[in-house]
Amino acid sequence: MVDWRTLEAKADRTIGATFGEGVRHLPQKNGTADPGRPVTNLRGVLHTPSPEGTINIGADIVTNMAASEAALVIERADLGSVIFRKGDVIRGNELPGTPLWEVKAVNDRYTSIIVLSLNQK
Repeated sequence: MVDWRTLEAKADRTIGATFGEGVRHLPQKNGTADPGRPVTNLRGVLHTPSPEGTINIGADIVTNMAASEAALVIERADLGSVIFRKGDVIRGNELPGTPLWEVKAVNDRYTSIIVLSLNQK
Protein backbone atom coordinates (compact mmCIF):
# COMPACT_ATOMS: atom_id res chain seq x y z
CA MET A 1 0.00 0.00 0.00
CA VAL A 2 1.29 3.43 -0.92
CA ASP A 3 1.57 6.06 1.81
CA TRP A 4 -0.56 9.07 0.80
CA ARG A 5 2.00 11.46 2.29
CA THR A 6 4.60 10.10 -0.13
CA LEU A 7 2.22 10.67 -3.04
CA GLU A 8 1.38 14.17 -1.78
CA ALA A 9 5.08 15.09 -1.48
CA LYS A 10 5.77 13.77 -4.99
CA ALA A 11 2.88 15.81 -6.43
CA ASP A 12 4.07 18.93 -4.56
CA ARG A 13 7.63 18.45 -5.92
CA THR A 14 6.30 18.09 -9.47
CA ILE A 15 4.18 21.23 -9.19
CA GLY A 16 7.05 23.19 -7.66
CA ALA A 17 9.51 22.07 -10.33
CA THR A 18 7.04 22.91 -13.10
CA PHE A 19 5.54 26.19 -11.89
CA GLY A 20 8.02 27.45 -9.29
CA GLU A 21 9.69 30.83 -9.62
CA GLY A 22 12.36 32.73 -7.75
CA VAL A 23 11.33 34.78 -4.72
CA ARG A 24 13.32 36.53 -2.01
CA HIS A 25 12.39 36.31 1.67
CA LEU A 26 13.15 39.56 3.53
CA PRO A 27 12.70 38.93 7.28
CA GLN A 28 11.19 41.84 9.22
CA LYS A 29 10.96 42.75 12.89
CA ASN A 30 8.79 45.69 13.95
CA GLY A 31 8.63 46.94 10.35
CA THR A 32 12.38 46.96 9.68
CA ALA A 33 14.93 44.36 8.55
CA ASP A 34 15.48 41.62 11.12
CA PRO A 35 19.27 41.21 11.53
CA GLY A 36 18.76 37.91 13.35
CA ARG A 37 17.37 36.14 10.26
CA PRO A 38 19.14 36.06 6.89
CA VAL A 39 17.66 37.21 3.58
CA THR A 40 17.01 34.05 1.53
CA ASN A 41 16.38 33.33 -2.14
CA LEU A 42 13.87 30.50 -2.63
CA ARG A 43 11.72 28.92 -5.30
CA GLY A 44 7.99 28.61 -4.82
CA VAL A 45 4.68 28.66 -6.63
CA LEU A 46 3.26 32.16 -6.47
CA HIS A 47 -0.50 32.34 -6.96
CA THR A 48 -1.62 35.80 -8.01
CA PRO A 49 -5.09 36.72 -9.26
CA SER A 50 -5.93 37.87 -12.76
CA PRO A 51 -6.89 41.53 -13.27
CA GLU A 52 -10.51 40.38 -12.78
CA GLY A 53 -9.62 39.08 -9.31
CA THR A 54 -9.93 35.38 -10.13
CA ILE A 55 -7.45 32.56 -9.69
CA ASN A 56 -7.58 29.11 -11.26
CA ILE A 57 -6.74 26.53 -8.60
CA GLY A 58 -6.88 23.53 -10.94
CA ALA A 59 -9.46 21.11 -12.32
CA ASP A 60 -11.31 24.08 -13.85
CA ILE A 61 -12.04 25.45 -10.38
CA VAL A 62 -11.89 29.24 -10.26
CA THR A 63 -12.11 31.27 -7.08
CA ASN A 64 -12.10 34.98 -6.30
CA MET A 65 -9.19 36.72 -4.63
CA ALA A 66 -8.60 40.41 -4.01
CA ALA A 67 -6.24 41.86 -6.61
CA SER A 68 -3.79 42.84 -3.87
CA GLU A 69 -3.62 39.33 -2.38
CA ALA A 70 -1.44 36.37 -3.31
CA ALA A 71 -0.35 33.01 -1.95
CA LEU A 72 3.10 31.45 -2.02
CA VAL A 73 3.57 27.70 -1.77
CA ILE A 74 7.06 26.50 -0.81
CA GLU A 75 8.24 22.93 -0.33
CA ARG A 76 9.46 22.20 3.19
CA ALA A 77 12.46 20.35 1.76
CA ASP A 78 13.69 23.63 0.18
CA LEU A 79 13.47 25.69 3.37
CA GLY A 80 16.50 24.69 5.37
CA SER A 81 16.42 26.87 8.48
CA VAL A 82 14.17 29.60 7.01
CA ILE A 83 11.51 30.83 9.44
CA PHE A 84 8.57 32.82 8.08
CA ARG A 85 6.70 35.23 10.33
CA LYS A 86 3.74 37.54 9.88
CA GLY A 87 5.04 40.89 8.64
CA ASP A 88 7.97 39.46 6.65
CA VAL A 89 8.33 40.61 3.05
CA ILE A 90 8.41 38.45 -0.10
CA ARG A 91 9.79 39.84 -3.38
CA GLY A 92 8.76 38.31 -6.70
CA ASN A 93 12.21 38.17 -8.33
CA GLU A 94 11.00 36.90 -11.70
CA LEU A 95 7.94 39.15 -12.07
CA PRO A 96 7.97 42.48 -13.90
CA GLY A 97 8.79 45.26 -11.44
CA THR A 98 9.78 42.70 -8.75
CA PRO A 99 6.66 43.35 -6.63
CA LEU A 100 6.66 43.09 -2.84
CA TRP A 101 4.15 41.33 -0.61
CA GLU A 102 3.80 41.29 3.15
CA VAL A 103 3.21 37.94 4.83
CA LYS A 104 -0.18 38.10 6.53
CA ALA A 105 -0.34 34.44 7.61
CA VAL A 106 1.82 31.31 7.62
CA ASN A 107 0.08 27.95 7.19
CA ASP A 108 2.37 25.07 8.13
CA ARG A 109 -0.33 22.43 8.58
CA TYR A 110 0.56 20.55 5.40
CA THR A 111 2.97 17.63 5.31
CA SER A 112 5.34 18.74 2.56
CA ILE A 113 4.58 22.43 1.93
CA ILE A 114 4.28 25.79 3.66
CA VAL A 115 1.63 28.22 2.37
CA LEU A 116 2.08 31.94 2.90
CA SER A 117 -0.90 34.29 2.56
CA LEU A 118 0.33 37.61 1.17
CA ASN A 119 -0.84 41.22 0.77
CA GLN A 120 0.80 43.35 -1.91
CA LYS A 121 2.76 46.30 -0.52
